Amino acid sequence: MPEKIAFLGLGAMGFGMATNLIKKGVSVTGYDVWAPTLERFVSAGGSSATTPKETVKDAPFVVFMVATATQIMDAMFNEENGAILALAKGATVILCSTGPPEYTPAVRKLLNEKGRSDVFLVDAPVSGGTIRAANGTLTILAAGEESAVEKAREVLELMAGSNLFTIPGGLGAGTKVKMVHQVLAGIHICMTSEAMGFAAAMGVNTTRAFEVLKSGEGTSWMFENRLPHMLVEDKTVYSALTIIVKDIGIVTAGGRSAGFPLFLSSATEQVLAGGIMAGLGPIDDAQLVGVYLPKDPKLVLKLASASTTAEDDEKKLKFVAQLMKGVHLAAAAEAMSLGVKVGLEPKQLYTIIAGAAGNSFMFKERTPQLLDGKWTSTKTVDDVIAELTESIEEANKMRYPLHLAGTALQLFELASLRGFGKEPDVAVSRVWDGADGPLFPRSS
Repeated sequence: MPEKIAFLGLGAMGFGMATNLIKKGVSVTGYDVWAPTLERFVSAGGSSATTPKETVKDAPFVVFMVATATQIMDAMFNEENGAILALAKGATVILCSTGPPEYTPAVRKLLNEKGRSDVFLVDAPVSGGTIRAANGTLTILAAGEESAVEKAREVLELMAGSNLFTIPGGLGAGTKVKMVHQVLAGIHICMTSEAMGFAAAMGVNTTRAFEVLKSGEGTSWMFENRLPHMLVEDKTVYSALTIIVKDIGIVTAGGRSAGFPLFLSSATEQVLAGGIMAGLGPIDDAQLVGVYLPKDPKLVLKLASASTTAEDDEKKLKFVAQLMKGVHLAAAAEAMSLGVKVGLEPKQLYTIIAGAAGNSFMFKERTPQLLDGKWTSTKTVDDVIAELTESIEEANKMRYPLHLAGTALQLFELASLRGFGKEPDVAVSRVWDGADGPLFPRSS
């Protein structure tokens, strides 16, 4: 058991991670720029410090869980009170924040240039939400030199349990996996709002909608996690919209850097930007639904106990389910194609995402077909086009916007245009094939 851990960044996720360590018997000194958070942390059994330099003093392990890569750079290398000024010799630094893949190698380079090659550095982004942060079951994606990962393993296991994955490829590889995961997380968060706004616009009882949709093929982890926040009057910020905005920005920047088109991710980024412009940034991302329902942002909540019949609701929910299935399948293909493009091992990538917040029914059911080349789905690309078209035409009658569903339809139509219309629906992945051939195998 590590005797002492320095923990920098006590936001929604970091607070749970740090207090979990305390509950497991570790002495934790925490740092955050928000003084009330430090007071809460001390009340939970931790110690507090007022600068990064003071926080890391005499700590053999240092965890960073601040919001951005820029904040890590400042907390580590600030000339007056940066952590580097007091890092113990041979300290192990664990970077859990989500940033662009190039930021962890940049931290390593600066450490070396400043004479701190003795410091072990681990790229270890996390996923799983505040509940799993607090109970020590986060998904953690650890990468770096083998010696550094081994030094950090005991601390990582305290925060992840059996959900710790070692990612080959050195510093930055863990962050690449997180980037691909956030393709799905971001799309699914946005699709939850798009779908439920559509259901509400049709007058469906939204509590019934949740029960019906979560049991069908259109469901996702994010749908099941975020939707309950829409059905009750709750101003708690479980995950601020600004967080997923930042993460999707990393995704689309990564796509541009790789010269790789990310259709649904880009559409998601634009919807999220609309949420920021509408002033939703600091509030919970489940309230993004207000962007789709600007005249009545609380309509999903108002219809949670609407007097409607199950038969009438389920006829309308067919249109919603069709959209969710099509978008989630296209999202799975987009995410896995990006993963292959940036050099990740696809089977490990699938295993990680299937057990994390980016999972969906379509991802878990269809992705294995991509990986083994056995396209066994009985639904064709043209079948998906027909379903998406039917649902979009229904939405058009109400002038309801379907940003993601409309983009997904274009992807399936492009696959059909390339000659895959009669092929199983996973053939939408062929949209991302390049001059070098298919990204995924196809068995005869």
